[in-house]
Amino acid sequence: MKIRITQTQLFLMLFIVQTGTVFISFQAPLIRVAGSDAWLVFLCLGLLFPLHLWLFERFIDRFIWSKPVCVLYGLYWYFICSSLIGKTVYTLNVWAFPETPMLLVIALMTSVLLAVVLSKPTTAINLGVILIPLILIFVLFVSLAVNDLIWTNLLPVAHLSLSELQKALQPAQLPFIGIELYLLFRLLLPEKVSFRNLAIYSSIWLAFFMYMLIFPLAYFSLKEFDLFPDPIMYLLKSQEVTFVERLDLFFIYIWLAWSIVTVCIYAFAVVRLLTLMGIANYKKHAVWMAVIFIFITNTMATKSAVEMNAILIPYLHTVFAMAIPAFIIISNQLRRRKRTGEGASG
Repeated sequence: MKIRITQTQLFLMLFIVQTGTVFISFQAPLIRVAGSDAWLVFLCLGLLFPLHLWLFERFIDRFIWSKPVCVLYGLYWYFICSSLIGKTVYTLNVWAFPETPMLLVIALMTSVLLAVVLSKPTTAINLGVILIPLILIFVLFVSLAVNDLIWTNLLPVAHLSLSELQKALQPAQLPFIGIELYLLFRLLLPEKVSFRNLAIYSSIWLAFFMYMLIFPLAYFSLKEFDLFPDPIMYLLKSQEVTFVERLDLFFIYIWLAWSIVTVCIYAFAVVRLLTLMGIANYKKHAVWMAVIFIFITNTMATKSAVEMNAILIPYLHTVFAMAIPAFIIISNQLRRRKRTGEGASG
């Protein structure tokens, strides 16, 4: 049975994946390098986002999922899943469960992930719906800090040197991670996607990340970002509300659900690659991949691994979201080759 999705489902999955775990942590490394210019650097990059999606849509038929390409992207997304869970478990260990063995938390999260993968495909596709009210609640409570913002922290701008700008571009790419999933999920959409719809999605994505960047930048001094790996959590921790003692712990559980759904969508993408390659009994493979995943992820749930992956992943993003798609599309354009089916070519 062929799987079909709507444009709303496509953009919701893409949004969940691209926000994932990074929306609470991308600010600190970017602000450390760019200072008050951080919001301007990210805004300029974000304005290129709809063009990136439009190029994917414009040449979608030229991107052919051959078996080597499926293997490459499968390994990449498998690594991203492991990195995201590692980051999540490490953060939980710091903020919420310091006494709980990390291997146990990883095993529990992997069991949820495996259950989603082994269920109907519609489970992973529609899982993001449960996050919509949680996302709105998260944004609402971040807004509680509005009266404490010092807007002059956003100035001065446009004072970075070329070398500083180049360094700032690396952490600024973290919110773009996952855009290449559009090339895979687009196969499940029967109709074309207009530039208008791409622009609407891009505007929502950009507004969300600008909000998550500007609030901590205007709330904390620049020197404090050397101390805060997850500034949004510290911002929430400083807010006082009557219904919960620590707002940051309340939202760490929302972030946990957000992270699990993100990884489930990535896992769904890996399973789709297996089906494109003609592997019918993917469930058996999924079980073995989950067992290996637990042990790999356990090595990722350390401070050094989290910091190393934050440096490595933007480079991998450049390869898998830009270089490889450009190479495949241009080479197929020159040879006038188009995708003719939903399976992987040899």
